[in-house]
Amino acid sequence: MSATPQATTSKYGPLEDYVHQRISGRQAAYIRRESDALAAMAKLRRGLNAPPGRLPDLWALTLQGLPPATYENSAYGPVPAPEEPTAWESAAYDAMTIHALHQQSRARPMHRRDHASLGAAVRRLGASSGAEDAVRSRFHVIGTATDHDARLTHLRGLIGQLRAHEIPLDYARLAVDLYKLDTGRYADQVLLSWGRDYHRNPAPTTTPATSETGDHQ
Repeated sequence: MSATPQATTSKYGPLEDYVHQRISGRQAAYIRRESDALAAMAKLRRGLNAPPGRLPDLWALTLQGLPPATYENSAYGPVPAPEEPTAWESAAYDAMTIHALHQQSRARPMHRRDHASLGAAVRRLGASSGAEDAVRSRFHVIGTATDHDARLTHLRGLIGQLRAHEIPLDYARLAVDLYKLDTGRYADQVLLSWGRDYHRNPAPTTTPATSETGDHQ
């Protein structure tokens, strides 16, 4: 049995912990084929092309228990218009809806809390798929995308490939990375981290037997 992950202490910790707890609990129930979880994941997939808040069916799934809004503090990014989602809300929403796509019809957990970035997962994908050049090209397109919608469109395509090869991803880490990219703060830091993980981390030859399936709600 793996140890329970410790709560993160950085200023992004509340976002990471919230996304991890929401996804891991839902994921564990989905793998057990619980009807509520199956329905929730289907609803989340329908939210892939909709902005946060548009679909009432997703309000409880993506907003309930969200840490107090931090956009009043300039340290967390620009203050949005009242009718717009905060970068905090968007990052959590995007991570949860994309995970629902990744987990679809998979009996293994596709969210694993290992703190590895998207770059590490993409490296494994290139090695597993035998199409390293094509995978790398798509990865580069995500990195050079200049707006939120374009980035997510390309990311969803890559997630579909990760799903096909059952390669998990740390969605709590992804949420923070998306947050940083959307606010423009530390975007270069995120891209550097992705590049390092892609080029420096060895690609495992087998799928790890241990995964994150915690029953946090």
